[in-house]
Amino acid sequence: MSAEVSLKAFLEQFTAKVARKEKQLQKAHWLLQTTGSQDAADLKADLETECKLLFSDKGTYEQLLAWDGDKSLTDPVLQRQLNVLIRAFKQNMLPEELLQQIADKEARLNQIYGNFRAKLDGKLLSENEILKLLKEEKDPKKRKQVWEASKEIGKQMAPEILSLVALRNRAAIELGYSDYFSMMLQLQEVDEKWLFETLEELVKQSDGAYNKMLEGLQKKQSEKFQVSVEDLGPWAWCDPFCQGDPLDVRELDTLVDKLDFLKVASDFYKSMGIDVQGIVGRSDNFEREGKNQHAFCQNIDRGEDVRMLNNIKPTIRWLETVLHELGHAVYELGFDPKLPWLLREPPHMITTEAMALLAGRQVYRDSFLKRVVESSDHKKGLIAKGEQSLTRRQLIFSRFVMVMTTVERELYRNPKQDMNKVWWDAVKKYQKVSPPGKREGGTDWAAKVHMGLAPVYYFSYLLGELFASSIEEKLGELAKVEAGQFLREKLFFPGNSLSWNKLIEHVTGSALSSSDWLKQFA
Repeated sequence: MSAEVSLKAFLEQFTAKVARKEKQLQKAHWLLQTTGSQDAADLKADLETECKLLFSDKGTYEQLLAWDGDKSLTDPVLQRQLNVLIRAFKQNMLPEELLQQIADKEARLNQIYGNFRAKLDGKLLSENEILKLLKEEKDPKKRKQVWEASKEIGKQMAPEILSLVALRNRAAIELGYSDYFSMMLQLQEVDEKWLFETLEELVKQSDGAYNKMLEGLQKKQSEKFQVSVEDLGPWAWCDPFCQGDPLDVRELDTLVDKLDFLKVASDFYKSMGIDVQGIVGRSDNFEREGKNQHAFCQNIDRGEDVRMLNNIKPTIRWLETVLHELGHAVYELGFDPKLPWLLREPPHMITTEAMALLAGRQVYRDSFLKRVVESSDHKKGLIAKGEQSLTRRQLIFSRFVMVMTTVERELYRNPKQDMNKVWWDAVKKYQKVSPPGKREGGTDWAAKVHMGLAPVYYFSYLLGELFASSIEEKLGELAKVEAGQFLREKLFFPGNSLSWNKLIEHVTGSALSSSDWLKQFA
């Protein structure tokens, strides 16, 4: 039997088994995120282990390597499936006990995060309520209390994350890597040296624009809160991590707070020739107790069942989020249906984040706001502020990505060091925000959900922004059928048949570059 015939037979049998188990896992994950129940956490952990065990048979892995080395195998679709499988098997060639421990710990972290509510003056506050207070409260003393309350989750998450980091590093070392961070980059087809050189160069090229923006921002914060610039801290921003634009937030909310966000988002995608009604109907869009307070898109079956989880409130941030998550969803539903199951996914989060970020940033664009907001002289002035806010948001967020990425690398390199010192050193270096008092030995670093539950991921947002800018420069106005058709054919349709860097070249005609982003925002 030829290598091609034997590989095809294996893939047909193996992927049918994996697809069934993966669908069960995705449904358990959805149940956990929407309820926060212990039963869902246990079920998700067990199914995750079962899924990983499908990719942990040594004999199968050796056979995959043999097929990979067979020169007679020239079909690019088969070769790509082999590439995907080898990387999936490589990270799971571990004892069943270790795989189960990792799955249990991840499920536990999901449960802690989903059920946590900050406590302030005896009252439990959701994440939305924390953000609302940081947006509206004018008293610095009260704001500091709110900010401190938002960090309390770190005390619960930190020991669990450190325990999970030890397990992940143990797995990586057993597989021949220096640590989990480096392993995951390699398995994602991302060169670590290239990644940090690219990010640091972007910071260098945009530092003048960031410093100028920050100087103006701090001046306004100082005037607003009646404190000196030197006395400003993270409490003066509109979110606990200083990752969003703190200026004009309430004013921009008034532009959209009477809109039906799901309808506005559906109409936007309809203008691109894309129907999202099915996605909206399957989604869980409003907050309640026990539910994950974040937002995400989930593909249940690599088929038609794609859903969003949101916690919508009448703010421009949430309108942005709805468009963002629908961006992921339309990407997931846009793969060539003839692709084999293994290739019906993005090649990397960079490419799906690009679509989501491209869609989300539209809510600050002049052209978008003029379509959805009733015209008046007052609102015309606010609409102009949207574009200004978008530029600030891009510069601010680029620095937060640097914080997350550098801190996470340090976390896996040496989890025994004072991670809060590492965190605040990075915040001061990149965001140029000073901590409120001494924070050494604390757990602020663990308050960000991605630190434990979305490992080696955050850099994808910034690389996705670079890719999004290149797409935007190529397409111009997004709300048109031609743009939707281009994205479906060039970005969505190939799925994982191409590596992420080849897909970017396929879409834009050139390798990933920061030049378009710098031109737009710096």
